[in-house]
Amino acid sequence: MYQSLYRKYRPRSFGEVLGQNHIVRTLKNQIKSGRIGHAYLFCGTRGTGKTSVAKIFAKAVNCPNSVDGEPCNKCQICQSANNNSLMDIIEIDAASNNSVDDVRELRDNVIYAPSSCKYKVYIIDEVHMLSGSAFNALLKTLEEPPQHAIFILATTEPNKIPATILSRCQRFDFKRISSKVISQNIKKIAEDSQINIDSKAIALIAKHGNGSMRDAISILEQCASYNDVLTYDDVCDILGTVNDDTLFALVNSLNDRDGKETIKQIDKLMLYGIDVNNLVKALLSFLRDVIVYKTCGDESEEILETEINDVIKKASLFDMAFLSNVLEKLIDLQGKIRYAQSPRIMLEITLLKLINPEISPDMDSILDRLSMLENVIKNGKVMPSVEKDIVADDKTLKSERAFDDVVVKKEAKKTDDIVDKVDKSIEINVNEVFKKLLSMIKKDRPMIFSFLSLGKPYLKDGNFVIEYPKEHVFYKEELNKIENKDYIKDAIKRLTGNDYNIVFVTEEKNEDEQLIEAVRKYFGDVEIID
Repeated sequence: MYQSLYRKYRPRSFGEVLGQNHIVRTLKNQIKSGRIGHAYLFCGTRGTGKTSVAKIFAKAVNCPNSVDGEPCNKCQICQSANNNSLMDIIEIDAASNNSVDDVRELRDNVIYAPSSCKYKVYIIDEVHMLSGSAFNALLKTLEEPPQHAIFILATTEPNKIPATILSRCQRFDFKRISSKVISQNIKKIAEDSQINIDSKAIALIAKHGNGSMRDAISILEQCASYNDVLTYDDVCDILGTVNDDTLFALVNSLNDRDGKETIKQIDKLMLYGIDVNNLVKALLSFLRDVIVYKTCGDESEEILETEINDVIKKASLFDMAFLSNVLEKLIDLQGKIRYAQSPRIMLEITLLKLINPEISPDMDSILDRLSMLENVIKNGKVMPSVEKDIVADDKTLKSERAFDDVVVKKEAKKTDDIVDKVDKSIEINVNEVFKKLLSMIKKDRPMIFSFLSLGKPYLKDGNFVIEYPKEHVFYKEELNKIENKDYIKDAIKRLTGNDYNIVFVTEEKNEDEQLIEAVRKYFGDVEIID
């Protein structure tokens, strides 16, 4: 009879357990020294080896030929345990035996001595599914069990277990298994099972295992029947995910601000039957790998060598600010589309907003007023606004106030020519300081460098102001964080000797400028005459 791969390759000794060295070492030392506890709690995500380690431990404590804490797997006890026919190792599924009556039955039977072993071992899987009254019934037995009884509780949700139970157990937390370890084991199983699969496909299976060895082996088994030789594209088709080349094309269209190409790529993926949730998940994984590679290079533990291909190296040329902004927006989107009726539309709008940050509800008021200007635009002329002179005067007043607060107080001739010269010298000095600042931090703090380089510096009221357009408000908010702001302040102090207060602001355009910009965007590059 055919046996599933994850059952066939289930570990039968501590030496075969992967990725849980801290637990294996402790349990083996307890067996060697004879300091065996009466109750254990194994916690961790699915497929990390909780039940397998529990069975190995149950064998090892009862094996008469145990060496260095390992079961021999040759004696009658070990072979019976491997065949699930040993009466003294009782495995209970708490999900289907969760009532107080089930626990009372267990409590009545635990007093009887084992039939052929030294210890009677109870393995209670998914113990968090027990009812409250069942936990209470188990409590006294767990606290003072008979000398021959050992309880091993396994759970994926330790937070649901009462504190009174937790305090009576030795707790072991099973870690997610790294992609590298899963990949190596999948390769070994594929070779033993004569499954032809390329290394890139193995890496994809390991990543989709998400820290669970059992899930990864199950995916391998599912893929094994697809083709004689499994390729990366084959595994992508089976899993319903997107390959790296397509993801790169989509991200590149966002970086190039090419909305037409972005929609084209989404249409292509939808025709292939890719689910929107899977697409967003694949994009997040791809962007995360790119950012990790951009930050750590080839030294990352989570990105396998087979994954560091030309696509990721190309994508690493993207700006870190752009990557982090896209990643942040997709994380927000992932939470919204789960229950959305039109997830595709939500994805398209989110990506188009990344391409055109000015697309937002507050633009509606400007667009609504375009109908009033259409006739004038057709004639190639925009009528001058009465308010424009007032705005201009207001600008002059603001610049004069800024000048009064910024310039060094010294005696000078009160002529317009001298004032203009002083203004220009100040502007040059600020720009020179800003250039030196960017050069200073480029290597040490590349993220701050990329954010700062898009700003426009000037002095106002004794403050060192860096101004950003509205579409770059994200950069302003990042630099406003205390640790980033203090770093920039110290750097400017070292360059100028002055302890400036650093202020990040968003550029504010007056109403006429907003209208003109909207008109140009709507009608193209037309000539507008005041």
